[in-house]
Amino acid sequence: MSVPDGFAPFANQGPFLEHIGPILVRDGGDELVLALQTDERHANHRGTVQGGLLSTFADFALGRAIEADADDGKDRATVSLTVDFLKPAKPGDWIESRTRVDRVGGTLSFADCSLTVEGREIVRARAVWVAV
Repeated sequence: MSVPDGFAPFANQGPFLEHIGPILVRDGGDELVLALQTDERHANHRGTVQGGLLSTFADFALGRAIEADADDGKDRATVSLTVDFLKPAKPGDWIESRTRVDRVGGTLSFADCSLTVEGREIVRARAVWVAV
């Protein structure tokens, strides 16, 4: 699958995500939409996308959404990440993230994330982040 129009590599994603990605971001718009094109290297022994990859992608999306909402320049780190795997993804799937930040506080921040394939929700995640 080719990258849909409007998506470009997310800047400064770090060496680990560059290794498993690249993570892409949709330019413009009010909503932060990140995406990942999966392939065979993302598969587990059952032939579906590894849950650890989906968790990593959700964690990254949650962090970027909190960072964008905070606008205070503080560094933050994941305290808690809860991931529900609703449906499997397959190599070749284009996965998009959508996030909702509930609250950004001086110490703790809370957000939810949904990962979808062709509009079908495959993962739901919730995180708590702490300012460090």
